[in-house]
Amino acid sequence: MPTPPPPVVRTIKPLPPMGAVEDMSIPEVDAEGKYLTPNRGVTANTALWHVRMALNVAALSCHGAGEPARVQYNRMLHVHKDILREANAAVDRNYTAAYGSAGLQSRELLNTVVYNFFSLPPVTKSFCPVAVDVGAKILAMPSNQLLAYAPEALTALEKPFQEFYEAYADYLRRLAEWQSRFGGTVTVIVSPTPLPPPPKPPAEISPGFVPPPALPPLREESGQALVPGATSAPRVNVPTFPIRR
Repeated sequence: MPTPPPPVVRTIKPLPPMGAVEDMSIPEVDAEGKYLTPNRGVTANTALWHVRMALNVAALSCHGAGEPARVQYNRMLHVHKDILREANAAVDRNYTAAYGSAGLQSRELLNTVVYNFFSLPPVTKSFCPVAVDVGAKILAMPSNQLLAYAPEALTALEKPFQEFYEAYADYLRRLAEWQSRFGGTVTVIVSPTPLPPPPKPPAEISPGFVPPPALPPLREESGQALVPGATSAPRVNVPTFPIRR
């Protein structure tokens, strides 16, 4: 009697986590094992501004009963308007001290990166509950405690994204193992090109900083003013008004 063939073991190709696309690039990790994000090395004022941008993304992306993220964001703009205005002025001052006349464009470039970071579609589902929780805590505290809480809030808001990157890196490892063991016929990119390190916010400058005199603008033949040393960057306008639908 012939020996029966061994049972067929079905192999399932690993899939990207949270519905992400294949061959997605993720950031590199730093010396502490954390993925490099535009939130690294921020000052308290910059942390508060990044929290504000994160909650702005949540207000636009997180939908649910009563849309709490949107309600919280609009309320925050009213309740904490003074401290938010002060943080904005401090961040402007930091960029002016670091980049001179190109400070505005440098800041807008980082704004773009921060908005894109918090808008990563696969993470929205896990990001939204955290954003609502952080928004509730912010509304429950007086404005004079907000600056001290901002770094903790930013860490909490970033955690779902750090966890996603970890899950995606694990998926890549499992995908490589699957291909090695079962001879997958698909082309697998085990190590996609890492994302370039995001811009790092400048250091904190004291309120007494006085910017140097501005250089006269250069002008093209068309008459359009050019700022010396400035580079082209996408412009992002951070809403200072309630979000309505």
